[in-house]
Amino acid sequence: MRFKSIFLATALLAANGVSADVTDEQTFSYELESGGRISVDNINGNVTIIGGSGSQVEIIATKKGKNQDLLDEIQIIIDHSPDAIRIETEFPDKGISGWFSWGGDDRGSVSYVITVPSSANLESIESVNGSLKISGVSGTVKASTVNGSIKATDLSGNARIETVNGSVTATFASLSGQQKAVCESVNGRLTINLPSDADTSVSAETINGGIDGSDFGLTTNKGFVGRDLEGDIGNGSARLVLSTVNGAIKIRSN
Repeated sequence: MRFKSIFLATALLAANGVSADVTDEQTFSYELESGGRISVDNINGNVTIIGGSGSQVEIIATKKGKNQDLLDEIQIIIDHSPDAIRIETEFPDKGISGWFSWGGDDRGSVSYVITVPSSANLESIESVNGSLKISGVSGTVKASTVNGSIKATDLSGNARIETVNGSVTATFASLSGQQKAVCESVNGRLTINLPSDADTSVSAETINGGIDGSDFGLTTNKGFVGRDLEGDIGNGSARLVLSTVNGAIKIRSN
């Protein structure tokens, strides 16, 4: 009984000594002309981009840190003009220990939810530690992260989607003509959803995993190392390139 009492007392003291994270939400709004460019440079935190009607860009940034002093050190820098908006997050410099701390990166995080005109071109959407979600954007989409998954839907322009540790799910509203799409991961699966009337060549390869293109009658080749697939859907006018090292690739019909 005495041991149980000591254990409970210690647990309560530990709980009381742990402070909750502090958050701060900031909102920004700008006008962007049709076909304007958007770029985001983040380090820690998820980024969600939603295409909408109108010409306004709305940015909701949520900073999170272990205390208010840390939160105050995180800076959100926005450069804007009628045809381009660039969003950059500056975190406090903790030196090399900030990147390789056993307790994790203690510099805090910033998550973004950004509403953009559907015609916007996502020139560069980047994070290091965070997932990316993109929907409703008909312009060019270039998105990359290191540690996190990427999910993009309603794609109808050129696309380059890359992650190192995470899965990629890309759903195309159209893929034909002069479009080019590249989806890559190192450690993660690729799931590609195409419309039934897609018109594209397909090149896919993986080292450790399978490739399934059966929805479009595509055949996988098994090599000495890994698997690859080369084929056309329709007349093969567009170009789709898929690559991963450790993960399966699935090409599905919507």
